[in-house]
Amino acid sequence: MNKINFKIKGMNCNSCALLIVQELKKQPGVVEAKVDFNSKSGLAIYDKTKIQKQDIFNIIKKMGDYQVEEAGDTQPEEGKQDDGEEVQREKAPRGRFVSGLLTGGGVVFLLLMIFFNVAPRQFSLLAQVNSGSSRNQNPVQNEARTGAINEAQKIETFVIAETDHIRGNQNASITLVEFSDFECPFCERQYQTMKQLLAEYPQKIRLVYKHFPLGFHANAQKAAEASECAWEQDKFWEYHDKLFENQADYSVENFKKWAKSLGLKANQFNDCLDAGKYAKKVQADAKEGEEKGVSGTPATFINGQLITGALPYATFKEAVDSL
Repeated sequence: MNKINFKIKGMNCNSCALLIVQELKKQPGVVEAKVDFNSKSGLAIYDKTKIQKQDIFNIIKKMGDYQVEEAGDTQPEEGKQDDGEEVQREKAPRGRFVSGLLTGGGVVFLLLMIFFNVAPRQFSLLAQVNSGSSRNQNPVQNEARTGAINEAQKIETFVIAETDHIRGNQNASITLVEFSDFECPFCERQYQTMKQLLAEYPQKIRLVYKHFPLGFHANAQKAAEASECAWEQDKFWEYHDKLFENQADYSVENFKKWAKSLGLKANQFNDCLDAGKYAKKVQADAKEGEEKGVSGTPATFINGQLITGALPYATFKEAVDSL
């Protein structure tokens, strides 16, 4: 077996680390994988007869336009050569044996530390009734033991205006405010989750979409502006869907072509996009997100409580069902 340590640049959410681990563990030949969001580092133990180091790096890169570089302490698993054959050891004197035992104990301790700091925990939601709460008439507080919904987290409030983009029942009892980036691959996953959620709860929830284009996504800002130019002609959600369903083909030329395919007035749309008419509106959304504690995408507030990352559908369903 072989072990590779690596650094990931551009990873901006805890759930991103979790998704990378899940994807690596699905690969034939990957025996173990761990990623720590805080240090942006990870490791993989793998069988090089089934998968190569560069394959592992390529998988990670494709999951979020990340930059991956090899870190120190990359070596075959102890007792194996690169080709997997057993290494023949000579008998050592007593002193060397004790030294090796202490060193081995240190390695085991280090691996235990890495495991307990990095291993992804399961997300769970706890619905607790607090009869003394003055926040609302139905005082149910949602909290998570780990990163999906943070314990004792501040409940944010949003003023929903006519210029906001709302999908679902306008008078729904549950509001999801999503800060998203059209070019973010995790936001594309979230798009599928939100579609499923709206289909299952057509009366109970409404989705409010807000922009949070990330600087390292070259087309995110312009894609957001394009969606606003479509909104100007009452086609925001149609254009929103078109963008997420064609994420690999972003360009200003295609933004204009897709507008035409949706029946928008081409000249009006093109002039709007070229002039950057809604650039400030997009940045205003992003600024609001930062003020509410958003640092990456997707970030979704369910009745004011933040869920970070493109977490599984079951996590969102459990949160909605608890309200």
